[in-house]
Amino acid sequence: MTPPPPRVPGLPLLGNALPMMGDVQRFFVDTYHRLGPVYRVKALNQAFVIMAGQRANRFLLEHGEDVFSSEVSFGGLNREFGMRVHVLRGRPHRHLRKVLATGLSRDLLAARWDDVVRETEQTFDGWRGRRALPVVDACQRLAAAQLSVAFTGASSAARFATLRSAFELVLDVTIAGKWPAAALRLPTYRRARAEILAFARDALADRAAHPTGGPRDLLDQALDAVDENGVEYPLDVRAGMALQGYFAGVNTVAYLYSFMLRALLDNPAVLERVTNEVGAEPITWERLRELPALRGLVLETLRVYPPAPGSARTVTRAFDFEGRHIAEGRRVLVATCVPHHLEEFFPEPDRFDIDRDFTAGRRASVYAPFSVGGHTCLGAGMTEVLAVATAALLVRHLTVTPTHPGRPLRITATPGPNPGRRFLVDLA
Repeated sequence: MTPPPPRVPGLPLLGNALPMMGDVQRFFVDTYHRLGPVYRVKALNQAFVIMAGQRANRFLLEHGEDVFSSEVSFGGLNREFGMRVHVLRGRPHRHLRKVLATGLSRDLLAARWDDVVRETEQTFDGWRGRRALPVVDACQRLAAAQLSVAFTGASSAARFATLRSAFELVLDVTIAGKWPAAALRLPTYRRARAEILAFARDALADRAAHPTGGPRDLLDQALDAVDENGVEYPLDVRAGMALQGYFAGVNTVAYLYSFMLRALLDNPAVLERVTNEVGAEPITWERLRELPALRGLVLETLRVYPPAPGSARTVTRAFDFEGRHIAEGRRVLVATCVPHHLEEFFPEPDRFDIDRDFTAGRRASVYAPFSVGGHTCLGAGMTEVLAVATAALLVRHLTVTPTHPGRPLRITATPGPNPGRRFLVDLA
């Protein structure tokens, strides 16, 4: 009989929780080198099989629909906020992704480009002169403003704190296992959830009563959406669609911005190069294609500091992988970004190099900052473009210095890998 994957040694009760609460990407890579492409981990009350390496990515891409489900990992998002796309499979999943993709597209960002740039510049004007600015928090607020303007035509800044706290708690309970399920019954959370759902329904009702006549955005798509059989989605699912871009994007985009800023501070030559590339010309939509150094900055940041280093699934049908048996019911995390740090795919992987060519890596499924297969992030394209523009506007408008020069980077893993609260900057 094929043996199960080896277990990673850990502490009593805690298991592997401590290293996984920090730089989880480094933990996955180091353990891959020690134990190979499949192994078991335990973190408090959570147990996972980790699959890593190029063959793991190919397995997810080619067999994920047959042997995996996302229900256990992401079902909470559907139950709490009607975000059905995370738990569907097959034809219903492909159909809903197609509907959502139209409202999360680069074309929509292009249509609202001037508004997004204006929102970004106003935010940066508010940062100027700040001392000890908490980067992650500031970037979350910036990303929320940008994405809500792009996806709905209006800023959600007034509800930022409520949206962030509720979404992050759901992730910490249902995916990270950081808190017990009882946390979702707390009165403070239930009030926040009710406010968020009312906000989404009110936004849909207002758009139905007052069409903008502009580009069709996420609200328009949600209003008219029907399922794969032509039946109108229930109101809770359409409300979840209206929230989807905000939920899926804010932390991903914010953490990318935070790590980009850290990379610029750690690599003065890169900062000088991208600053020179930006120059004095306006940052128009058309000009984004003419900024190779900035695009390299974004792509290399995604390689070194991936916002989603793994894809969580549950096994629906037992299978063997790399000589190990993975049983039905097991929770699996495909560590899709481990190849980012393997010498055979990215020479000198610990060197930050904005001149790398990622084309072959994408084709080979070894460059996968937004996962691979049917659950790849719908907003990946928009995120990359928006990050190029934001970095360009940042280096043009602000001079950034670390509040605590020499303080080492300390990554925290939840609700997604980010530089943590200790990353502070001064701005002029």
